[in-house]
Amino acid sequence: MRYQQQLELQLNRTREATPNEVKEWQNGGDFFMTGKFDAMKLFVVVPAIIQFVVIGGMMMSFLIIGIGIEK
Repeated sequence: MRYQQQLELQLNRTREATPNEVKEWQNGGDFFMTGKFDAMKLFVVVPAIIQFVVIGGMMMSFLIIGIGIEK
């Protein structure tokens, strides 16, 4: 049995960005590079909301399982 050969990664065949591409990337092409976000909301509030929703779902599951076992 013969295995197929894995394709080579294109990591060493990069090219330099043109000055126009660099300017576009720094002025709106990249969300984090432009800084048009509130770090407190993005990295603290959103994960906290997700965590509370998941914990609430877990507690709801415990309640439903507990009701099911009692019957």
